[in-house]
Amino acid sequence: MESTQTAQPPVRTIYLDRTQMQWGAIDLESLIDLDHPARTIWEISGELDLSRFEAHCKAREGEAGRPCWPAQLLVSIWIYSYTLGVASARAIARMMKHEPGLRWLSADQEINAHTLGDFRVGHQAALEEMFAQFLGLLDEAGVVDLRRLLHDGTKVKAVAGRGSYHGLRTLQDRVRQGRKVIRKLDQEAAAQHEGMDGKHEAAKRRAAREALQRAQAALEKLKKLQAEAAPSQQQNVRVSESEPDARRMKQPDGGWALSYNVQVTTEAQSRMIVGIGVTDAGNDTQELMPAVEKAQANTGVAPEQVIADNGYATRANVEQTSERNLELIAPWKTDESREAGACQRNGIAAAFGPSQFRGQRGGQKLQCPAGKKLILIQQITHHGVRNNVFEARPADCNRCRWRKACCGKRGGPRRVERAVESPAMKQYLERMQRPEVKQLYRKRCEIAEFPHLWAKGVKKWRRFSVRGLVKAGIEALWVAMAYNVSQWLRIKSAIPVAA
Repeated sequence: MESTQTAQPPVRTIYLDRTQMQWGAIDLESLIDLDHPARTIWEISGELDLSRFEAHCKAREGEAGRPCWPAQLLVSIWIYSYTLGVASARAIARMMKHEPGLRWLSADQEINAHTLGDFRVGHQAALEEMFAQFLGLLDEAGVVDLRRLLHDGTKVKAVAGRGSYHGLRTLQDRVRQGRKVIRKLDQEAAAQHEGMDGKHEAAKRRAAREALQRAQAALEKLKKLQAEAAPSQQQNVRVSESEPDARRMKQPDGGWALSYNVQVTTEAQSRMIVGIGVTDAGNDTQELMPAVEKAQANTGVAPEQVIADNGYATRANVEQTSERNLELIAPWKTDESREAGACQRNGIAAAFGPSQFRGQRGGQKLQCPAGKKLILIQQITHHGVRNNVFEARPADCNRCRWRKACCGKRGGPRRVERAVESPAMKQYLERMQRPEVKQLYRKRCEIAEFPHLWAKGVKKWRRFSVRGLVKAGIEALWVAMAYNVSQWLRIKSAIPVAA
């Protein structure tokens, strides 16, 4: 049976001709709204003294030479890009062709990636000065409270990958191979073969020399770390060939990766970053006082209080903050957690750890968990801290059925050291027991860790884009500047406009 439905003609659609060239008018001012972040960033950078960024420029009015890009433009581009979560110079150069904010900032002109990349890492002193200037503007506006600081650290991965992590023998082989390659290339260049591409060969020799320099730098760094390590651990020392400054650090997810330790100091009122630094230290114990000094240098104001987590609670930090009349609020780790590692190494059961021995008779004697007495025999200084040394009678330990669990690998008689707390330490321990101090510490997480959430969680800045400790510190400062500007945009938008 034949269908009675008549055939329909094909659908008529608009023809797309991508080869057709077109002319069009572009109104740059209409690309972005009046309250667009790019405009505000441009205004902020215009209020800062950026002359230090341009001090090296040779192009001057009335003299020959190609003009350079304004420092205000390059500063604004980097701050705006980090607020977008873009940290790659090549990505920014590509985005300048289509991203409205970047097109408006650059007046629809293209800036190559090399210029952007060189500017980012080439002006450390000028960047630090600009960061301090912006904090000064915030202080004048009453936006920040510089008396109370909150401090925290986070690990950010380095550019170097796991495959670049080598030991002594591998790095020595790389140095020997690099020298052999350079000798071979030099011999070929001296022979001057006909038809040889001079530029290509020069590039090969330059790349070979750079690879050798990296291997030599990594080897020197490894030898330095081996000299600082314990003899039993020297064979386990490893260094990245491509980034010797990076260290293997534990990540929040429990894994390990080549990283840097980013230390961030925040003020309490608006969560502005007042100090940021990058170190290669695996832990935070010695990073508090340098961070406080850096924040004070940036703001010109001596803080009265600093809040940090228990990773910064050490006797040295307590003493140093007390000397500065700086109130430290950081929970003291329990004695059980502090002595757990030493007990495990010495074969001592947790039930017989030093904290389980109770003091008697004004601190002249201790009583062990088995009921035996330990008497004060001497006083020593250990890591700059005075300690009372108590010891049990040999006969008591020899007859005790808990001798193995209590004395461990040392045998006996059992010795216990007790720190003689200084007045500053006693004051700190008493302060941390106050309910109002504990309540204040509970606010640390939401303020001190918020910059980490913004950078790593929202903007996906979980890996540096530059290599080396110095350049990593410069990039961290750009991130901090972008964060502060973002916070200012948030605060500014919440301020009601006067009628």
